[in-house]
Amino acid sequence: MSHYPISLVNLTHALVIGGGAVATRKVHGLLAAGARVTIIAPEISEELAALAHAHALTILRRAYQPDDLARAQIVIAATDDLAVNHAVSADAQARGMLVNVVDDPAYCTFHVPAIIRRGNIALAISTGGASPALAKYLRRELERVIGAEYETLAALLAELRPIIQTHVPRENRETLWENLIDAALPLLRAGRTDEARQSAEQLVAKYKA
Repeated sequence: MSHYPISLVNLTHALVIGGGAVATRKVHGLLAAGARVTIIAPEISEELAALAHAHALTILRRAYQPDDLARAQIVIAATDDLAVNHAVSADAQARGMLVNVVDDPAYCTFHVPAIIRRGNIALAISTGGASPALAKYLRRELERVIGAEYETLAALLAELRPIIQTHVPRENRETLWENLIDAALPLLRAGRTDEARQSAEQLVAKYKA
């Protein structure tokens, strides 16, 4: 099956059906994306209860009802009851919603990738639901390569972007961006943040029209 990876922007309301360990992991990912989360489950983990106090989650301690889908953008079914998970999937798909049923790819309209976050950078690794374990392994491998310096680099490039778009001719921008990354990244890896900024600013000045 082919997949078309996307990044959702302005995810405001996510619904999680289930309150155990798997649901807890899914809630962490949704909160990292800035989502407002509603959890529906008769019982919830202690960690979810703590998250509710810290992040103002909405928790409804009861069984799932189809009308619960009314205001959600996406829904994740993470209960240990296959019948409930499949009912959530059917109800969500009937409404044209994005739905993920944990560990049950046939009932999903999207898969949740393994994610590495470095500030505004988000790297997603997906096996299309074939092997979540492999996706997690690849994430661990990439985490060794993609360090905190990339977060600093992304912030620096974001700061310079308006200047470049305003003052650097379009035909020179691609080369400038490549040169900026090549110049700044080794310095950031060495902890020489001020030198990286100075080098970047000098490069931009050279390319200004």
